[in-house]
Amino acid sequence: MAHFLIEYRDLGDAAGREEKRPDHIAYRKGLGSAIALAGPLLDDAAQPVGSVVILAADGRDEAEALAARDPYVAGGVMELVSVRPYRIAAMKPPGGAA
Repeated sequence: MAHFLIEYRDLGDAAGREEKRPDHIAYRKGLGSAIALAGPLLDDAAQPVGSVVILAADGRDEAEALAARDPYVAGGVMELVSVRPYRIAAMKPPGGAA
């Protein structure tokens, strides 16, 4: 299994984002351990402008399909920008725990 860095762009529909948020969260949780990392990209005012996910998949086609099924993408709230192969070389858990 390989890892892929997936980037999304927020399309500026704050109401749609709030409406789809429960489905989006449930979808991502449903991917389980396939998600190594996920979170919003923020602007200088700490407002969401997109999202990044590092996802384990059998190949790029599977990663792209999983990314496209996210309710934010399917619902027109976010646009899929890119899906690129990614190698995790080092990882430090949040909060500095080892």
